[in-house]
Amino acid sequence: MYQALYRQYRPKTFDEVLGQKHITNILKNQILKGNIGHAYLFSGTRGTGKTSTAKIFSRAVNCLKPEDGNPCNECEICKGILDESIMDVIEMDAASNRKIDDIRELKDKVIYPPSRAKYKVYIIDEVHMLTTEAFNALLKTLEEPPKHLIFILATTEPQKLPQTILSRCQRFDFKRITTKDIIENMKNICNNLKIDIDEEVLRLIARNTDGAMRDALSLLEQCLSFGEGKVTYEDAISILGIVNFDTIFDIVDNIIDKKVEKTLELINQVIENGKDIHQFIKDFIYHFRNLMIVKTTKDPNTLIEVEESLLEKYIKQTNSIDINFILRSLDILTTADEKAKWSSQPRIILELASIQLAKLGEELSLEERVKRLEMGIRIENTGPTKVDPRKMETPPIDKTPKTIAETPIKKSEEKPAKPIDIQEEEEVFEDSGEDISFEQIKEDWGKILQSIRSRKMNIYALLIEGQPISFTNNILTVGYKDGFGFHKEAISAPHNNEFVEKAISSYYKKNISVKFTMVTEKPVVKKEEKQDKDKAIKEVLDFFGEDIVEIK
Repeated sequence: MYQALYRQYRPKTFDEVLGQKHITNILKNQILKGNIGHAYLFSGTRGTGKTSTAKIFSRAVNCLKPEDGNPCNECEICKGILDESIMDVIEMDAASNRKIDDIRELKDKVIYPPSRAKYKVYIIDEVHMLTTEAFNALLKTLEEPPKHLIFILATTEPQKLPQTILSRCQRFDFKRITTKDIIENMKNICNNLKIDIDEEVLRLIARNTDGAMRDALSLLEQCLSFGEGKVTYEDAISILGIVNFDTIFDIVDNIIDKKVEKTLELINQVIENGKDIHQFIKDFIYHFRNLMIVKTTKDPNTLIEVEESLLEKYIKQTNSIDINFILRSLDILTTADEKAKWSSQPRIILELASIQLAKLGEELSLEERVKRLEMGIRIENTGPTKVDPRKMETPPIDKTPKTIAETPIKKSEEKPAKPIDIQEEEEVFEDSGEDISFEQIKEDWGKILQSIRSRKMNIYALLIEGQPISFTNNILTVGYKDGFGFHKEAISAPHNNEFVEKAISSYYKKNISVKFTMVTEKPVVKKEEKQDKDKAIKEVLDFFGEDIVEIK
């Protein structure tokens, strides 16, 4: 009967276990010295060798001719355990034997000594699946087992185990297997099977296994089953549903150039070719992760394993973008990956994320706005200003407190810069006596802004981000939304506030006070309005008497 590769090439000695020498050395020494514990806990991600190590250990403690702590795999005990003819090594799946009755049955059996071996070994896989009652039933046996009994518990989620169980076990944490070890092991298997395969294919497989050797062998088996002879990189991409590097580079180039339509066309081609959307998002994330490493490290080869030609492409692409763009892209993609897992329309999630990436360069950073305001510059288009992600980095901002009006426009090497001081002629007018409504002010607001713009551009740049929100008792309140706190603070400076009040008063020929606030704050005007109303009611009551006046 055919066996899967991961079963055919399961390690049979401690020395064959990949990437876990910190565990296998301890277990070998315990066997050599006879310091064998009664309970072990093997924890770690899938495919890292937990069950394989447990099986090797079960043979090593019972082997008649151990070799440097390893089982010989030749004696009758080792052969009997390997072909499962000896029943002294019992494997249990806690996912399907998780109830208290299953553990009670186990407790009744463990008291019997082994039939042929020295130790009876219970390997309980996915032990975190046991119920609380089952753990409590196991507790006493785990604490004081018979001398002939060894428990080996394996789990991918040790945090779910009760502390009472953890404290009674020797715990060993299995590491993810390195890409180098995975590739080397697959090479040996392919050589043994006399299969010609590109090393680029092995790298591709290793990159998509998250450090799990079992996953790598399963993917390798798929590729080997595609056909006899040589397995090429294109074959592997087609079989595994993975997008090749060139396509991802093209998509990212179009994102950088803000070509939304072309980006969506390329994504559509990927999906129409049958590529898995979830896998594509992961490949997308991996690409930006590599860009981040290349952008932030002097020697990226220590953290990413790619060929020299591919590394040059990463370096070239990072020259076109800054680190903030990469980090924000990673944030968008990881959020999309999480949403796509639970969405019935993952394609929409992917397309939305791609559009967000292409639009990233159009978002104006706060530092850029502050710099622009300090320089007294205002772009005609009041909408979001397009900024190329290649130029998102801004020079350091002088943190010395300055008001907008005091910011120098030009600096001379010979003479120190002087703040611009525009003296406004104070206009004299008589109060027209006409009442002004809030609706009228909102209607005239654009004309007021243009009037201020012709006199002071920096004040206009601050005021345009605000909107009138109330007008009561000749007090106009202008509100600023979240993200424009700097504008509100700058316009509230006494000389700026005074300039705005004079400009609006002059426009309406009426003395008008102006206050500035954030839209989340409650305007002070309403409180004053209530006080005035209460005062007026009290005066009426005092004059006419409470018996005559009826308040509605």
